[in-house]
Amino acid sequence: MIKRIVMMEGGVETLSYFSHQMAQEFQMLGYAVFFYDLKQEESSAGKLRKFIRPRETVLVTFNFQGLEKEAGVYREGIGYLWDTYHIPCYNIAADHPYFYDDRLKDLPEKYRHISIDRRQKAYFEEFYPEYVSRGFLPLAGTGLRQAEEEGEAEQGKARAQGAAVETGETGAQGAAEQAASCYDVILTGNYTKLSFFEPYINWINEEYAAFYRGIIDDLLEHPACTVEEVALAHCEREMGKEPNDQLRIALHKMIFIDLYVRNYWRGKAVRTLVNAGIPVHVVGKGWEELEDVRHPECLKLHPQTDSVTCLGMLADAKVSLNVMPWFKDGSHERIAMGSMNGAVCVTDASKYVHEIWGETGVVYYDWRKPDELVKKLRKLSENKIEAERIA
Repeated sequence: MIKRIVMMEGGVETLSYFSHQMAQEFQMLGYAVFFYDLKQEESSAGKLRKFIRPRETVLVTFNFQGLEKEAGVYREGIGYLWDTYHIPCYNIAADHPYFYDDRLKDLPEKYRHISIDRRQKAYFEEFYPEYVSRGFLPLAGTGLRQAEEEGEAEQGKARAQGAAVETGETGAQGAAEQAASCYDVILTGNYTKLSFFEPYINWINEEYAAFYRGIIDDLLEHPACTVEEVALAHCEREMGKEPNDQLRIALHKMIFIDLYVRNYWRGKAVRTLVNAGIPVHVVGKGWEELEDVRHPECLKLHPQTDSVTCLGMLADAKVSLNVMPWFKDGSHERIAMGSMNGAVCVTDASKYVHEIWGETGVVYYDWRKPDELVKKLRKLSENKIEAERIA
């Protein structure tokens, strides 16, 4: 009987936030939860051993935190503490398995993999049959009410308004506007300029560069396809049928292609709106380097910040813009976060999003029709009743 759950904090801020939100629910269900602090491993390790009860304890983590041979839970020649106590390790992989090929090795005996996209689940089960798949768990969100229960929401809103005044508008009028909930369109997430990926495209020779560019061009022309579908088709065309263990290594070396295409569309979505004169508030790193911006005054820059501050900004937004990180049968927390906080979520589609939100819960756009995105945003701003109904 499972009674105790170990979770991780002190690593990536977003993942710590997710874990604490889940921990609240686990505790309401009667489970005891212990947080292992990745920044304080020496002190956490001793407390962890005292918390563990064999056959009553599991690890629930994100992105292999606690499964990367960290000093407090792993010793050379002995192995993982999780194996010593026979603890099942449930890892929620918040990205595609090909990002983690180097980590999907030498894991605890009771490793359990959870996918956030059904296509990613299928890929994992085909290419990593040596591990147990525990299925599909889509990314979710939290509303302002949950944060208020933690006493953090007002702090988040205050930090959001402070950041807006500091980086966006100037003067008393600008500050007053920011404090009055004026984030018409907001996108939370970082941006990487496309020139950053050129060394990765050209890292071997011209022949390989042409091969990589062919995959990129194919994906941009057929955005409904997954990266692995297109990349594997190109690999088979060039090299013939290869065994899965070789293909998964090849896919891991092409993760820059995934990042290239997601940043291409993320940049295009924001640029299209900004160049049409629609102000877009972007929260994250790299947006000052967005290429070909004709109306820079419409690109409202906010620094990368913590999850609670983002939550406060979303609660003050009219439209939450989402560009899916190439999930074709899953969702992203931006959709749930926007919807749960009263904003209209404008997003590209996936099979799973269509199943859950249907045609009325969010507004969809087609990457290949940027003018339609502009029309839909303008229609939302002109028809407040319809926007409130969707939200």
